[in-house]
Amino acid sequence: MTSARERKLKQTGCDVRFDNLTRQLYATDASIYQIEPIGAAFPRSAREASAVIRAAADEGVSVTPRGAGTSLVGNAIGEGLIVEFSRYNRQITDLNIEKRSVRVGAGVVLDQLNDSLRSHGFCFGPDVATSARATLGGMIANNSSGARVPVYGTTADHVISLEIVMADGRIVTVGAAAPLGEAVSFPCSGVASLEAERQQILKVVREHSAEMAERMPPGLLKRWPGYGLERFLRAPNDLTNILAGSEGTLAAIFSAELKISPLPHEKGLGLMFFASVDEAMQATVELLDLRPAAIEHIDRPLLDQTKSQLYFQAARDLLELDTKPCESILILEFYEGVAERLSLLQARKLGLRTKILTDSAQMNLVWSVRKSGLSLLTGCIGPAKPVAFIEDAAVRPAQLPDYVRGLKSIMKPLGLAASYYGHAASGLLHVRPVLDLHSAADLKKFRRVADQTSALVLQFKGSLSAEHGVGIARTEYMREQLGDELLEVMRAIKQAFDPKNIFNPGKIFADGRHKIDNHLRENFTRPLELPFQPVLAFAFKDRSFIGNLEQCNGCGGCRKDAPTMCPTFLATGEEVMSTRGRANIIRAALELRVNGHDPLRSAELDAALSNCLSCKGCTPECPSNVNLALLKAELMYARHQRDGLPLRERIFSSVDLLGRIGCAMPSLANASLNFQPLRALLEKTMGLSAKRSLPHYANERFDRWFSKHDVAGVGDPGTSRMSATHTAATITDRGYKKRGRVILWDDTFVRYHEPHIGIAAVKVLEALGLEVTLAKNRRCCGRPAFSQGNLDAAAKLGKHNVGLLNDGDHSSAILFLEPSCWSMFVEDYRELKIENAENVANRCFLFEKFVDDLLAEDPDALQFEDRPATVAIHAHCHAKSIIKPAFMKRLAERLPGRKATVLDTGCCGMAGAFGALAEKYDLSVQVAAHLLDKIDSQPPGTEIIASGTSCRHQIVDLTNTHPKHMAELLAEALL
Repeated sequence: MTSARERKLKQTGCDVRFDNLTRQLYATDASIYQIEPIGAAFPRSAREASAVIRAAADEGVSVTPRGAGTSLVGNAIGEGLIVEFSRYNRQITDLNIEKRSVRVGAGVVLDQLNDSLRSHGFCFGPDVATSARATLGGMIANNSSGARVPVYGTTADHVISLEIVMADGRIVTVGAAAPLGEAVSFPCSGVASLEAERQQILKVVREHSAEMAERMPPGLLKRWPGYGLERFLRAPNDLTNILAGSEGTLAAIFSAELKISPLPHEKGLGLMFFASVDEAMQATVELLDLRPAAIEHIDRPLLDQTKSQLYFQAARDLLELDTKPCESILILEFYEGVAERLSLLQARKLGLRTKILTDSAQMNLVWSVRKSGLSLLTGCIGPAKPVAFIEDAAVRPAQLPDYVRGLKSIMKPLGLAASYYGHAASGLLHVRPVLDLHSAADLKKFRRVADQTSALVLQFKGSLSAEHGVGIARTEYMREQLGDELLEVMRAIKQAFDPKNIFNPGKIFADGRHKIDNHLRENFTRPLELPFQPVLAFAFKDRSFIGNLEQCNGCGGCRKDAPTMCPTFLATGEEVMSTRGRANIIRAALELRVNGHDPLRSAELDAALSNCLSCKGCTPECPSNVNLALLKAELMYARHQRDGLPLRERIFSSVDLLGRIGCAMPSLANASLNFQPLRALLEKTMGLSAKRSLPHYANERFDRWFSKHDVAGVGDPGTSRMSATHTAATITDRGYKKRGRVILWDDTFVRYHEPHIGIAAVKVLEALGLEVTLAKNRRCCGRPAFSQGNLDAAAKLGKHNVGLLNDGDHSSAILFLEPSCWSMFVEDYRELKIENAENVANRCFLFEKFVDDLLAEDPDALQFEDRPATVAIHAHCHAKSIIKPAFMKRLAERLPGRKATVLDTGCCGMAGAFGALAEKYDLSVQVAAHLLDKIDSQPPGTEIIASGTSCRHQIVDLTNTHPKHMAELLAEALL
């Protein structure tokens, strides 16, 4: 890529980037392939897209249109310019309920569209499993479908018109309802239409209709590979039939007018459990007469991956997988006449058992497992993974049993296990053989399975690329699948649209550059080597740094428009801010593709790591459990071991020491924190933002207040102490039970900054009849040090604390008011390989969870005042990464008259020291926007509960709200 070419592309006015960071980010998608492009463009308008595509064509640079990069076959990567339409092009307009249509930008995500349609009683029918991140432009380009093809068909069935950008820069609208070739005057004035191209295509398609009938016989519900020849033959005035499924090889889709469908009036699920996949396949054929909207299949390998997954535990319980194991499940969904059809289903008495669901929440739990299938499977431990490369073949549904037997006959001689899941009602199973692509022997099996599966699909006259496209993975098989005659028909179409072969060259038409087993990700062909010795255990799953890094399969789940994962991506839309982007950059750095030098010194790695909040949202929400917080800590530690620990990181690691110093002279310390010249100096020397308030120090430390406090006596927060005699008498009068001893962990912020929270907690616990003690000589939990990559200091603190709590009393529960401290004890001490950490972790509880569990056993243990009020709870990210936060709502609503809700929020954006840094302040505020919007939308007088000190700090700084800890809410309500 010459500087002159770069200059010409940038002169188009489009956001075009050629830096190494961008090239590495867009070198991969969700497939097993990797091709480094020359750069990426991010058009904001059709005009910009036109200008940059025409400039690329003029310079002989190929163009690969891209949506969310969720392609499983490599059709979203290429060596030229990636033009990404998902960044800006996300407008939904022209909703017409009467016409049942809507216009969308190519970057609109399917869930985003359906969320906007739901209140009107409509939806977009085709429902891909990746609906949380799949863009409509990508769905059209692939002619995607999903589970409910029997009802909705494929995406092409719902396209009214397309606004496309041609290789010569023309912006053209095509569709049956619009004049063919309706073109704008810019940038190629005088170009009238695509009518000539349409006539040319129609002529060649009709000439080969007999061959099409032979190669593409009826009965297949999914798509055929390549261009929609059979669709166009049926509707020859509509070029959208050719473009839907063309995979970006003909033109770039900028926007689309789509048909929308009414939501079903009712839904019901029938779950049928089987002892084998073969039985389930045969049952599928027998159940088609019930006309289900979907029959989905999931098997034991996929189900086993949900074990120990917080996000899927409720689904496992619902399916009774631990008490009634099975090898295979069919999910049958019915629309309309649900009760009758479910009754008929039960009467069939197929399989081991049948379970009927009509509750929407329960049905969603089941669908969450199915929709996470790919990531769950590739999240298995070890280098051998279920690989997506033959997963897209479809046969007619009645052929499924024989097809599956044929696949097993291919796998068995090679000793390969495989998962069989997917769209049984449509005759498409996502079959993923377990292979280690790092292994030369398994690469040979990979090739053999691919070759033999292609031949098997041809025997059934099925489609080898029935949903995900041709891309890199299947291009070499197109001649075998389609024959020379139909392949030449498609070449003629390609020539008509793209005579210079600018769009996605080498895809669909083999030219020698793309085979199923070349362009594999570099970490397969050249295993990663670490320039440091990892110290963390990665104990949850993988037991290794590289193992966890390679869990990222590129599926893009971290791009979903949901508040938890990944908060910086949601705030910025930048690929590098997503979990996938960060994992790709770490991998690129370790492959020494970044600067050709020490990967730990790369600016690209800084871009990936420095903006990670270590919120842990990725670990439970990513079905593969990529743990960026651990990967980041390990890499930062490696840097510190090599270069030494910088002063700022050393200070941030020692907030407990700062607390001791500040509380020695709180008035002077607090005055200093408010002294603007000092704040300006701190910003200049340490990078602490002068815009950010800093936590003030308490006049009396919590531990010193507690040392003066008798075991049986506690006063209201902020008031004088009750006498021990008075408190004991109150407890006796109310009939409270003495319940034993608990240890309250007085974290750094409770001890030195917010003692009122600790006092409130003591009041509640003693009202429960508990003897409250503190851990004498405790040290900081180590969270601040851990978050700075100062793992030696964190380990030293952890060893001291575990040793302290492991001596003497081994039975007392240890209660935490700060979730990040709790997660340190229950997770990160084990990651630091601290001896006996497991024993201590088993005794550690969040304060709120402990109190709620106790009240569940004895609802009358506490008496609260009855007062109507609304309570909104912001759950801490670290807590949500370990435990479902629903119990917080239940606990708040134990207070008579209170109506509580757990806000659907992610990270507050403060994240410890992150939000205090001048260079991160603006990003911190961007991340907080969703939380602030949720708070602003609450009714006046709502009490905001946030148990994390960073969360409270952010809310106080950016709003007029004064949030409370749950302990304060409970203490204030006690009678």
